[in-house]
Amino acid sequence: MSEVLCLPKNVQETPRPRLGQINYINSLPISLPIDRGIVGIEAEVHYGTPQELNRGYAANSLDLGVMSAFFYLQSSGLKIFADLSISSSGPVGSVLFFSKAELRQGKSLKIAVSSASATSVNLLSILLKEEYKIEASFNYCPMPDLTARDIDGALVIGDYALNVDASWSKISRRVDLGEWWSSRFNLPMVFAVWAARADWQNLHGAECDRLANSLNESLAAGLGTAFDQVVAEAAKRSRLSTSRLERYFRAELDFSFSSAHLAGLNRYKSLCEKHGLFGQGLPDRLLQGVPLG
Repeated sequence: MSEVLCLPKNVQETPRPRLGQINYINSLPISLPIDRGIVGIEAEVHYGTPQELNRGYAANSLDLGVMSAFFYLQSSGLKIFADLSISSSGPVGSVLFFSKAELRQGKSLKIAVSSASATSVNLLSILLKEEYKIEASFNYCPMPDLTARDIDGALVIGDYALNVDASWSKISRRVDLGEWWSSRFNLPMVFAVWAARADWQNLHGAECDRLANSLNESLAAGLGTAFDQVVAEAAKRSRLSTSRLERYFRAELDFSFSSAHLAGLNRYKSLCEKHGLFGQGLPDRLLQGVPLG
């Protein structure tokens, strides 16, 4: 008769934290050094689109990681654990609205939008309402097609936006939403933050700190000694030139999270509330300040 050996509880292996990471080019400065073993991290890393990761956090199949700003704001029981973000303080390069016609006050618009992230769709809704009093109708799809006859424009994000930018800019009016937000409100636009389930973080505070340190170490490598590898990998995944990608990572994307970013996140939250974009009331934790670490 075979025997099953069980380890005593005090020596059983502790489950590794389940960390979510976005599988877009914009996250390569943080993810690539970890993937290639340049920086070690004590976590089980899961990749997906913002929408896929959000579902994982909601289902408790992920403990912590990067998540869209809108998901973070509308969800209870989440807590920022790292001073990292995916933001811009001007053009972001990969959240783009292409319009077939000039935008005018009160004009009705039908817009094809990406189904991968609610943050950018709601950002476009806010900017159209605030600037032009436009109530747009949105057609959600994985890869919006600007050439479709029944739409007035298209919102694209991530790698897809980077790849269609050059060709679509020749046939339509191009608006970078990071630049539009920053010019109107004079604040950074925060598209994503690194947060954890509060119940998990309360039990694993030291682990959260170590993971935050590893992510910051990976970013330092991704924008430093491993930057050539980041650009090369991004070029392999896209049709973009090295110079375009270097500008994207160095001049357009902002991975920090400062008091100015908190103010931008608060402003985005208040505008979402103003225009009824949240399904239910939100906790006031951001207005009191974000607890880090």
